Order: sequence, then structure tokens, then C-alpha cells
Amino acid sequence: MLHKDEALILSTRAFGESDKIVKLYTLNSGKLTGIAKGAKNSRKRFANTLEPFNHIDVEYFEKSTATMVRIENADLKESNSGIEVSLKRACLAGFFSEFTERLTKEKEKNQALFHLLETILHAVKHVEFRTVDILYYELQMLNHLGYMPNFVSCVYCGKKPGELELVHFSPQRGGILCPGCSRTIPHRTYPQGLIPRLASPDHPAEAVSDDVLERKGRELLEEFISFHLDVEFKSYRLLRSVTG
Repeated sequence: MLHKDEALILSTRAFGESDKIVKLYTLNSGKLTGIAKGAKNSRKRFANTLEPFNHIDVEYFEKSTATMVRIENADLKESNSGIEVSLKRACLAGFFSEFTERLTKEKEKNQALFHLLETILHAVKHVEFRTVDILYYELQMLNHLGYMPNFVSCVYCGKKPGELELVHFSPQRGGILCPGCSRTIPHRTYPQGLIPRLASPDHPAEAVSDDVLERKGRELLEEFISFHLDVEFKSYRLLRSVTG
């Protein structure tokens, strides 16, 4: 069956002498793995379109018995031009694309995630990302994927701590602990205001400096992803090296 959709290109790799294997995140079908026959030599159907981080209109043929779709045609909607001008931008685009690729299943539609990744890849070309921006978009992605840390109620007893008590976080259990449960359950303690700020980027947590937010917020998310999702992103190590 022939399908028409729009897609963001997550990654590509060569296959044989002239073909490409392309990881797509589509608006209406989620993540797809496609093969583009003759793509490395094509000057008409695929010229400059099947490159990482491009936004394209795509036509692909799908068989119910095949693990990959066959990409028939692609037209550029928005190119990746502007990402290549700095290593930091390339690392950012690579990290969020890998985040999407590693944490989604094939053919699982998520239009909110598609539009978020579209926004990120566009912003990477025009905005100088700070660590707080990276944290914000990570949390937004986790939210759309259903993996958001529990910043609302104690993950052990269900109690909702007061705002000044929101300092205990258990990466193993995936969320906050109330003061009582924190006495017996392994966790980390964070500065007051940090967790409310992560839960709501617009939260007026004046006591949390950007430096503390960057260091401690990144620590919290790194441990949460490592323990709770059991995923290590190759692109994140390089991103850390260029963002400090």
C-alpha cells in the first residue's frame, strides 16, 4: 500500500553500493525504518532530501509482511541547513533525534512528539541553547512519551508534599518522596525550588540559580534516565563535552 506523510529524518546509513536505510519519525505513523533504493546515486528523487534532521514530505510503500517500508519519493519541507555550522548544534540535533529513536516503538503514532521534535530541530538552527533549554525539552519529550518523572506525589505512599518539602527524589522509583518515606528509601536530596522548577519551567523559584538548575537538574535527569529507562544515549556523551 502506498502512503503519503510528512516525516523528520532521525538517522541514515549506507546499505550496499547505492541504497540507504533511513529512520523516519512520521506525523501519522510514528517511527518507521525505510529503504531508499538507489538513494546514494539519485539526482532526481532523493537529491539532498534524505539527510539527518531534514523535514520532508515522503511517499513510501508498505507491505504487511515486511519489516521495512520502501521509500518511493521525498520532497524537502525544511532542510537541516544551519545545524552544520557548529558542533554544538549538530550534537543537539543528534541527541534529540536519538532520544526519539531509542524511546519509541515502530509504527506507534505520537503527533505531539512529532511536533515537539519539529520545534526542537527548527529552534536548534536559530537559538543558542542553554543547559536549561536542553532540560526543558528533555522533560517535554519524556512527558509526551509517558515517561515523565513523578514530581507531584510521593512514589511510595502517594502523599503530596508541600512545596518546601519537594527536595527528595528517588531515580530508582522514578519520582519524589515525602519527608517520611525519605527516611527509609534511598534517594537524593536536592535544593529547595529545584524540583518545582523542573516540574514547571515558569515556576518563580528565585532561590534556584541557573547554575544550580543546570548542575543539579542535569544530575537528576541523568540518574532518572539511567535507572528508570535503562538507556544510555551515545550522542549525550558528546553533547556533554561541548556544553560543559
